[in-house]
Amino acid sequence: MSLAIVMGILPKTAFGRIALLVGFLLVINQLVSYFTISWYVTNPSMKQLVQLVASDVNTAIYVQDKGFPPEVRKKIMSSQNMELVSTRNGEPRALREAQPYKVLTENLAQYLNVSVERTEMRVEESDKIYYWVKSPRHSNIWIRVAMEPFEGFNIHPPLVYFTAILLLSLLGGWIFTRQISRPLRRLEFAAREIGRGDNPGQLREKGLEEMVTVTRAFNQMARNVHQLEEDRTLLLAGVSHDLRTPLTRIRLATEFMGEAEAETKEGIIRDTEDMDQIINQFISFVRDGRDERPKNGDLNALVEECVLANRIKEEDITFELGDLKDVAFKPLAMKRLITNLIQNGLKYAGAPLHLVTDLYGNKIRISVFDQGSGIDEKEIERLFQPFSRGNTARSGGGSGLGLAIVRRIAEMHDGKVNLINRPEGGLEARFEMPR
Repeated sequence: MSLAIVMGILPKTAFGRIALLVGFLLVINQLVSYFTISWYVTNPSMKQLVQLVASDVNTAIYVQDKGFPPEVRKKIMSSQNMELVSTRNGEPRALREAQPYKVLTENLAQYLNVSVERTEMRVEESDKIYYWVKSPRHSNIWIRVAMEPFEGFNIHPPLVYFTAILLLSLLGGWIFTRQISRPLRRLEFAAREIGRGDNPGQLREKGLEEMVTVTRAFNQMARNVHQLEEDRTLLLAGVSHDLRTPLTRIRLATEFMGEAEAETKEGIIRDTEDMDQIINQFISFVRDGRDERPKNGDLNALVEECVLANRIKEEDITFELGDLKDVAFKPLAMKRLITNLIQNGLKYAGAPLHLVTDLYGNKIRISVFDQGSGIDEKEIERLFQPFSRGNTARSGGGSGLGLAIVRRIAEMHDGKVNLINRPEGGLEARFEMPR
């Protein structure tokens, strides 16, 4: 069996693997105990038992062969808890139900100094323990030896062993896994928080030495990431703010230009508006709504508001609103997400656009359909990265932050956004979030 197959069979969770390891060690321990007890306790006890039964059988044979009077023979047999049973008319029920034991028969034959074929030993469990021994000299005579039963539970030993092994394995696996899984769960939660741009705070550095080391390193990484995020936010906010002042002066100076320079004036105004829009995207990227509190509201009403604010003619943007009910979301952030998807479609594909909202299982879906030329599949993931823009088919001005902002807002709502090329042509910008 290859290593890959073995790894595929092993449990995937830490609890399963630790429980399996503990169970394996307990089974090994039980096997060692079994063979040790068998060698030093069971075998000597069995030999003593067979020797005792062989002595009783020899006594019975001696009494029978010597021709003692019936009263004396009966008294001797009774004192030894023995009786002779004839099988000329068939075996009695007790003998038929008695369990034969090959090992006991072989040991008994050695003590009686006869072949195994000439004797047999069976064990009957009823009010007492009865050992049935076939007489070596008379094939139709059985000697029944009675002994007091062992005191104890009437449970099969292997069942007790394996039940104990199972319970101890689960308990040991749970104890060991708890010491490992709880810090790992905290690390997983904190990693998700950092991935969403939040600050999870410092994790407690306690537990196993290895977990303390990992947690300490994670805390240091989280501090570094948070500091980098703050530095980036401060840089973008500062640059965006400082650019506003010269842009305002340029716009004011342009207003005083004469009619002879109307074409140049219009170009400057258009450029300053583009730059102002880029600055707005920078600010939106920095202020992504993480501090905004979610509220229960009508998402359909927000979608309709965004559509009416961005269309010039009714046929430019159409929409179908499903039954979404009230849902918790961050209103300003969600408005920015929907607006960015609409403006992205208008900018790169042009009108008409079609918006659809609906429920799909336990998810809310908002889709923006355009009739453009689509996107190369290899380019889709890159477009969600900050400052990335598409190819010439769907490129244009802008900072390349629109879809990056959309993705960040989607992740804040535990959702995701995808760009999907439609078979009939065009692109679907799809946002999904849990209900």
